[in-house]
Amino acid sequence: MLGQIFAGSFAVARQALDGLSQRQDAIAANVANVDTPGYRRREVTFEDALTQRVNASSAGMRTTDPRHIASRSGTSPSDGGAVRERDVVSSRNDANDVSIDEEMLLLAETQLRYQALTQGVGRRLTTLRTVIRGG
Repeated sequence: MLGQIFAGSFAVARQALDGLSQRQDAIAANVANVDTPGYRRREVTFEDALTQRVNASSAGMRTTDPRHIASRSGTSPSDGGAVRERDVVSSRNDANDVSIDEEMLLLAETQLRYQALTQGVGRRLTTLRTVIRGG
């Protein structure tokens, strides 16, 4: 029973961590190729797809009381995050569109989000452990 309670939140957290990990890999590739002529910056987008999945999974909920908040229906989950090349014209002569400053900022933001998610999962596991032990 407890597994069912926490399963949804753990699955969403895992998918978010996977997306953030893919984003960090893309940032690392961008930084490694900052001086490569013609290199196109890669970016990972997954937040919208993750939101759609969460909304789609809650679409099967029933409202048994008029005071309940109705769930959104008709939302279909996407295939997930995608690694894309940014469609921007480069101002550099070598046609490389990577900005090291932007990449470092995005890397810091990604690391903070990853740490926050892992800490949240850790707190959930601590709560689950406490409940199981009866304390």
